[in-house]
Amino acid sequence: MRNSLGNPARGDAFFERTKEVKKIYRVLSGGTSIYLSAPRRVGKTSILKYLEESPEDNFHFIYIITESTDSSNDFFKIIFEELVKSDAIQRLTKITTAFKDAITGLLGRVKSIEKIELREVEEPDYFEMLTELFSHVKPEHGRVVLMIDEFPQTIQNIINKDGNKLAENFILKNRDLRHHSHLHDKVSFIYTGSVSLFPIVEKVTELTSINDLRTVPVEPLDFADGRKFIKRLMENEVAISDELIDYMLNKVGWLIPFHLQLIQQEVLDVYESTGKIDHQSIDLAYEQIVHSRNKPQFEPYFARLKKIFKDSEYEFVMDILQYIALNDTIDNNVLSDKAVKYNITETKSIIDILDGDGYVVKENEKFRYTSPILQLWCKKHICK
Repeated sequence: MRNSLGNPARGDAFFERTKEVKKIYRVLSGGTSIYLSAPRRVGKTSILKYLEESPEDNFHFIYIITESTDSSNDFFKIIFEELVKSDAIQRLTKITTAFKDAITGLLGRVKSIEKIELREVEEPDYFEMLTELFSHVKPEHGRVVLMIDEFPQTIQNIINKDGNKLAENFILKNRDLRHHSHLHDKVSFIYTGSVSLFPIVEKVTELTSINDLRTVPVEPLDFADGRKFIKRLMENEVAISDELIDYMLNKVGWLIPFHLQLIQQEVLDVYESTGKIDHQSIDLAYEQIVHSRNKPQFEPYFARLKKIFKDSEYEFVMDILQYIALNDTIDNNVLSDKAVKYNITETKSIIDILDGDGYVVKENEKFRYTSPILQLWCKKHICK
């Protein structure tokens, strides 16, 4: 298995997430759509790419990312465009001439595709275009699964641009699409993103708007899988004992693939310099993870918070993250004091986002960093 640091793991770089993949298929086979719940860098996009490239029989997966989208019609347009050019839909056009003719007819109504102007007509309603497209999919063709990455960020973009009401309408329109008669027993959705869905939805409407989704969590690797992960990364590089692998895993603490690839990369760099791997070299490798050369790997963790939180909310979030970095934990009393300082009245929703997105976790009535590595980065590069 090769190191794919910074990119979704594909092909021989993918570490099988058997538990999650089995559960996804089990839920989809029951006709239910999914919210794939996972913090940033846990490996959810790699799972989605694996499903798209290696589908089981009678499943057609299409991966779509909508991170920069800030309007409802643009969102459904992106889905339409990705659908018509996807391998999954191309397979379906070979099954039935009627489906191919339907796509040709729909494209005749499109003003532009992928920002290329095709004709002088008004932009169509892509929600209606999608439902018409799916009316030509038959149950015997198999289940089409639309995997929408960064869906919560899309909601946040609409909130920022057009306000809560239009964001609520967007959420409800997606629910309408999931329950449309043309999609019944033929089309399912997997929504995910590096921002937690539930707190974003609760900003503008009730959670009943998404209560038809089944939550499937993507957890960090357990210790046994962490060992397998490191062994497979190391097998063509250098021999390392089980005892040293365990020492490495204990240093990392939060065993997500991204952090395991970081430590493996740094251990190899140290090995190339010293010619050995021992406890001291692993300690050195761990410290080198937060070297400034790895800024592209860590800066997005904190830069993206500006997209979610504005003005005093952002200042409050950065203050508490820096406080925890320096003091290891923060209790409710300090949180309350800082909320007063920044005039924050809804601290729970903010903490829920930080918890769901993998920044902090509650332990013994206090909050700490979920990842010791992220804490170390903040302490070294962000704390004032």
